[in-house]
Amino acid sequence: MSKRILALLLCVVMLVPCFAGCNKKAEGDLGAYITMYLTDEIFDFDPANAYFNQNAINVVSMLFDTLFTLSDSGKVQKSLVKSYKVKEDQKTGDHYMDITLNEAYWSNGIRLSSEDIVFAWKRLLKFTNNYEAASLLYDIKNARAVKEGDETVDDIGIEAVAIDMVRITFEGEIDYDRFLLNLTSVATAPLLETYVSKNEDWAKKPALMATSGAYKLGKINYKEVLDENGKEVKFRDDNAVNKYGEVGTKNSLVKDINYFYLERNVYYYRDTERDAIDKSVSSYRILVDCSKSDEEILADYKDGKIFYMGTIPMSLRDDAFVKENVKISNALSTFTLYLNQNALIDNDGDEETPGEALFANEKVRQALSLAIDREAIAKAVVYADAATGLVCPGVFEGNKYSKKNDFRTVGGALLETSANISAAKSLLNGIDTSKYSFSIAVASYDEENVAIVELVAEAWRELGFNVTVDKRVAIANNDAHKELIGSQNDTPEDVCDDLFIEAYKRGTYEVIAFDYNAFSADAYSMLSNFALSFSGMALTIGQDENGHPTYSSTPNSTGYNNEEYNKLLEAAYYLPYFAAFTEEQLADENFTFLSIYDTHDEFMETYNMVKAVYEANGITPSTKKSDWSKQRALLLHKAEELLMTDLPIIPVVFNKNAVIVSKDLKGVSSNYYVPALFRKTTLKNYTDYTFINERGETTSIFAEFPTIHWDKQGESFETEAPKKDKK
Repeated sequence: MSKRILALLLCVVMLVPCFAGCNKKAEGDLGAYITMYLTDEIFDFDPANAYFNQNAINVVSMLFDTLFTLSDSGKVQKSLVKSYKVKEDQKTGDHYMDITLNEAYWSNGIRLSSEDIVFAWKRLLKFTNNYEAASLLYDIKNARAVKEGDETVDDIGIEAVAIDMVRITFEGEIDYDRFLLNLTSVATAPLLETYVSKNEDWAKKPALMATSGAYKLGKINYKEVLDENGKEVKFRDDNAVNKYGEVGTKNSLVKDINYFYLERNVYYYRDTERDAIDKSVSSYRILVDCSKSDEEILADYKDGKIFYMGTIPMSLRDDAFVKENVKISNALSTFTLYLNQNALIDNDGDEETPGEALFANEKVRQALSLAIDREAIAKAVVYADAATGLVCPGVFEGNKYSKKNDFRTVGGALLETSANISAAKSLLNGIDTSKYSFSIAVASYDEENVAIVELVAEAWRELGFNVTVDKRVAIANNDAHKELIGSQNDTPEDVCDDLFIEAYKRGTYEVIAFDYNAFSADAYSMLSNFALSFSGMALTIGQDENGHPTYSSTPNSTGYNNEEYNKLLEAAYYLPYFAAFTEEQLADENFTFLSIYDTHDEFMETYNMVKAVYEANGITPSTKKSDWSKQRALLLHKAEELLMTDLPIIPVVFNKNAVIVSKDLKGVSSNYYVPALFRKTTLKNYTDYTFINERGETTSIFAEFPTIHWDKQGESFETEAPKKDKK
C-alpha cells in the first residue's frame, strides 16, 4: 500500500511542471495591447495641474498612486499605506500619525519612500508656489505658517522617520477621518524629487517622469497644426523667455497630440526577478490614437479595433449605437467660468488706454450668471446636468457618503437653471454694455468646453457685451513665462507648453472656462480656496516705505476677497481646536496657537471673530468629533450660499463621465473619482492579435503603433523554401 501511495505522489510531482507550463506565458509575451479612445489631449501630467480638466484626472490617476484611495462606494481604503496609528505624546501634548508604507517602487525601479511624501507636500505648501490643493494639508503643524511665509518648509510637521514611515504632527486633535479623505486626492500623491526638481517640464515628457501607479507614460508624439492651405500654424508670443532669461518676440509652432500610450510599470508591486510580468498589472500597453475623426472612432469601436471610449465626441452623442451602449455616472466636477476682477476690460476700443475692472462689479457678475441657460447647455452637451450650485453631486455632506448625505442634495438649488435675460438687463441698468469687449479663454483641445463657451458667449452678447472666444492652444516649448528665469537647465524640445494652463496659473485672462474638479470628496476642497488664507496662491511680495520686503496673502485667481466669506472658512477650520483651548491659554500673553500670529492679541482677534461666527450660526463648540462634521457642513453651506451670491465663479453644468466598454474587456474597475482604472484589465483572446514576423518572432499587430497591422492578424511569416539540387 505504501509503495502505491509513494508511486502516486511521484506521478503528481512529475506532472506539476506540466501544469505549470500550461499557465506560463509564451516567451516574449508581455501581455495585451489595448487600443482606446481614452481622453482628450493632455499636455501636462503633473498631479497638481490635473484639476483643470476631468479627463486629465482620469489619466493621471493611473500614473500616480496615493496614500489612500476612495472606493467607488465612497469608502476610504489604504493604497500605498500598509498601516497607520494615531497617537498623542503625553509629555508634549502633540497629536501625530505614524504612517507605514507598503514596499512600492517608482517606474524607474527606485524604492518609493517617505521622503517622496515629504517632498510632494512641501512643494504644495511652499509660499512661492500656486497650488490650491495646499489647504488639504492645513491641519499639519506649521503648514499654514509655511504657506504664509512665517515658517520655513523645514518647520512643517512632516518627518521621514524611516524609508517606509512618515510621521505627521498636527496642530492639535483633528478629525482624522477627514484628513485621510484628503489623502485620497491625487494632488497629494508622492513625487520623486530628483525628477521633479531637475526640470520644470518634468511632467510633459516620458523620459523626465517617474510614476508610482500601475502605468507610466510610455510615449507621446506631437504633430504640427496645419492651416487650410497645409502650412504650419504659428503662435506669436511677445513674452517668450529663452533659457538665458532673454525676453523677445518669438513665433512658436502650434501643436496637437498625434498619439500617446501608457505602458505597464513593471515595478508596481512586483518582484522583477520572481514574479510574472503581469502579476500586478495585467495589460502591457494602453494605446491612444488622437488623430482619428469622430466617424473613424465609432467605426473602429464597432469593428473591434477600439475597445474603450473614455470620451464620447460631441457629434456622436445622439448616435443610436452610442446611446444604447454608453455608461453614464456623475463626475466630481463642475464646468465653471472664472471672472478676473483685476482684469482691465477694454471700454473704448483703444488698446492703449487701461480699461475698467468690469468684473469687480458684483451686479455685472450676477447679470452674466442670470443670462446663462444652464438647462439648454446641459441638453446640448448631453452628458451634463444644469448646475444649481458650485459643489457638485457626489460630494460628502459629512465624512461618509450616502444619498441622504450628499452635500448638493442637502444644500438644494442656489442658482436658476433657465436664462433670465430681463432680470440680467435690469441689473445692468446704467451700464453701456456695448462699450465693453472681453474674451473667454478655453482650452482649444476640449471640444465640449469650447462648445459650452460658445453658447455662453452668445448669451452674453445678447446683453450687449462684445465677447470673443479665446481658444488657448499648446505650442512647441519656448521657455515662455518660466518661473526660474535665467535657469541654465536645457529645456526639452519635444514637449509642449499648454497656454491654457499658463494663463490660469498666472491670472492672465479676463474670463476663463474650465472643469472645476473637487480635490477630494469633501465640500471644503471646492470652497476653501476662495477664502484669502486658504487660496493656496503664492504670497504677494512687496516693499515697505523703508525698502524692506513685505509678504501678504494672495486671493484666489479671480481676485475675490470677501471678509464674511473668509470668516466662515476660518471658523470651519477652527472647529476641531476651538473648544480645546483652556482658560489659561487664552489668558497667556505668549500663547498664539498658530505661528501665523505675531502676538497673543492678534490670535485673540481671530478667536473672538470665530466665536462670533459660531454664535451667529447657533454652533456650540465641542471637543466631540461626532459634532464637528455637522457643524462644519453648516458653515460650508453658508459659504457656498454667499459665493453663489457674489459669483466670482459662475457654475454652468455638473459634468458627467460617459464611457463605452467593449465586452472583450474584463476587469475594468473604477474608484470614486474616475470611471475606469485598468490595472487588472484583460483583453479577451489578446494573443489572437499577433503574427509571426520575418525574424520568426511572435509580434503584436499593435507593436508598431500608431501603425496597426490588422491585415497580418493571425498570419505567419513564410520564407521561400530553398530549392534542392537535381541529381
